[in-house]
Amino acid sequence: MIKKLMGLCLTACIMVTGLWGCSAPGTPETGTSGENQARQEKDIPRGRYVESSIGIPLEDGEHVADVGQTWDKELELYTIRDKDKTAIRYVWTGDGWEKQEESMMEGLTFPYDSLHMIYGGDGNRYVLYQGGDDYKCNMARLSEGQAPQALLEHVFSVKNDRGYYDTQVDFGAVTEDGTILLSTGRETSAYSQTGEKLFSLPQESGASEWKTSGLLAGNQYITNGSKGFLEYDISSQSAAATTEYAYRSTDLSSMYAAMAPDGKGGFYTADPEGIHHMNQGGSLWETVADGTLNSLSLPSAYIRKLFVGNETDFYVWMSQSDLHEIKHYTYDRDMPSAPLETLTVYGLDLENMSTIRQAASMFQLKHPDVKVELIGGQEGGGNTTVSDTIRALNTELLGGNGADVLILDGLPVESYIEKGVLEDMRGILEPMISSGELMEQAAGPYTQADKSIYHIPSRMILFVAYGDQEAIGSLSSLEAMRNYQSDPSYLPLRPKCSYENLMRQVIALTYDEIVDSATGKLRPGKIQELIETVKILGDASGARVSFDESEDGGRGRVYNRVDSADGFPGSEFDRVDRNLSAAAVDKVRGMFDMPLLLAVQKKNGYRMEGVNASYLPNGTIGINQASPRKGLAEEFVLFVLGQEVQSSDLSDGLPVNTRAVDVWVDRGDKGGGLSVTLGDGSYSITGSSPTREECQMLFETAAMATHPIRTDRVLVEIIVDETMGFFDGTMPLEQAAANAQNKADLYFSE
Repeated sequence: MIKKLMGLCLTACIMVTGLWGCSAPGTPETGTSGENQARQEKDIPRGRYVESSIGIPLEDGEHVADVGQTWDKELELYTIRDKDKTAIRYVWTGDGWEKQEESMMEGLTFPYDSLHMIYGGDGNRYVLYQGGDDYKCNMARLSEGQAPQALLEHVFSVKNDRGYYDTQVDFGAVTEDGTILLSTGRETSAYSQTGEKLFSLPQESGASEWKTSGLLAGNQYITNGSKGFLEYDISSQSAAATTEYAYRSTDLSSMYAAMAPDGKGGFYTADPEGIHHMNQGGSLWETVADGTLNSLSLPSAYIRKLFVGNETDFYVWMSQSDLHEIKHYTYDRDMPSAPLETLTVYGLDLENMSTIRQAASMFQLKHPDVKVELIGGQEGGGNTTVSDTIRALNTELLGGNGADVLILDGLPVESYIEKGVLEDMRGILEPMISSGELMEQAAGPYTQADKSIYHIPSRMILFVAYGDQEAIGSLSSLEAMRNYQSDPSYLPLRPKCSYENLMRQVIALTYDEIVDSATGKLRPGKIQELIETVKILGDASGARVSFDESEDGGRGRVYNRVDSADGFPGSEFDRVDRNLSAAAVDKVRGMFDMPLLLAVQKKNGYRMEGVNASYLPNGTIGINQASPRKGLAEEFVLFVLGQEVQSSDLSDGLPVNTRAVDVWVDRGDKGGGLSVTLGDGSYSITGSSPTREECQMLFETAAMATHPIRTDRVLVEIIVDETMGFFDGTMPLEQAAANAQNKADLYFSE
């Protein structure tokens, strides 16, 4: 869809989006004289990199394959056409992309729509690509007016015992004397152009098909080690690294950051936190451009390559879904070095809320004079428990302090509403609700009797079930689950897992039966009934308090793992497909969750349906009533719920904006297919990217999910902690239930 809208002409397109725009650096305080205001503005530190965008519009049936930079620092774009799988070359002129008469790859075809251009130190171009129908790697030297010359064919033709080609390259480069460097897993091997292997360099295995972290500049070769970037001197042919540069952080985005030389022996890297520099032989990283103030930090963006321009400017090729852009960063000496206003956003688990982080980055691009500061309540907290974190937050909020915007997942929302902590947002949300832009199943349950709205989900994680219809129907209540599982001929209702995970699952499915939604307190007698239900389901599935990791060929570790507060692993497709459980309950957070569940449904004739018309709200957002920046906070809330943010599939929930749903359905790139094979090869399945019709079916199911499962995280932890003694045999049923009830009563009295 994006390609069709953008595509008639590729010869002249540049979309420039300055970070500063025309907004003033700040609003003078009332009563401030012009002289004082001028002095204040003069004292502001200035100088920052600003971002603009170079669009890559495509014709129908044309795909971006690679972007490269020549020896003269000229940007080149390579695309592949569907109709004949051949390549086209474009050059960036500064005003648009100019199509070249020759790609220099005439005669070659690229069946997988990808190629990797190498600008050799010897002045020649080389191309690496996979060809045929068996993913065989190929390499050719390119020259204008000449046919590509194939290289290293005997190297790429070797197969292993399983019949797969041994050499799968994740990075390549060519030295000044024509030596070819090929990175393949745990080593980089050097070959002569005739195919003689010269030497090998140890490295850490790459995690992707083509890694971004690789660099050859003269005789300096940089690749990944276990603790940092390794630098080798190619001329010595030594397997010992000359220098090791510590990774900037433990985040994988730092380890596999895009890389470019600085021309002085040092290098730059680009990751979501910005563009960073390391001097040759140095030990301290310098952040040149703060990624939190531009598109680098967008969760939806994949940073592919980094290039350095002639004026210490930078180009970053990045992609979002099927949209490719090149971001250009230039230094503006007059721009304030940091935004003059800060909007704070607090949440317990912001690290896993991509939509909120995406909105923060995009909001800053539109408001370059505003810094959106994300504060994660559970990040860097050491041994601090969730209840301790919430208790400290409550004290701050009730004292009239705290962040401007609150992400309320896991927080005591009803208490905040009762105590006047949250701002009524009905005034700003009413236009979206009345127009139908905000989904009714999102807005309706969050609208109070007096029409006030104090919080609203930014995403919905849909529960879907497939399998035996009677089993799916029994998920409606504790009693129905027990009745179903009482028949010994039936398969387990729930897959094999730990009692803790099973307890969390049953709580999530029946939360409103266990907890009075009006008071937020436990219903009398329900804890004991909950324990009894979990015991019956656990006996049928083989649940334990803890498994030996060797259980079921190593799955014990998986059974023990607590992936989420609700206990659901995400997908149970293989368990129901292998008749290990009667029904699967999956959480659909985006299109990447669809291929395998659809494959199992098609294979077995199952149909997808909702579970108790329920969904998990995610990124539930509200405004601190005490915020001094309410206008900005309101604008941020509307931005989070707006079409622009909601149109991105960030795998943290489905959109709550009806206009964004249309974008999701019409999008050409829906995440691709997926294949899974068990380690022992006993089971495998392959699923395809969902079709437009399948996407519509998903959103029709979502439209019927009118009930949000809103759990009190502290209460859930109390129930889990206080009941495990029954399952490990150290406590009778009645005592476990009483302990949970007493601890919950104490929590509610605080």
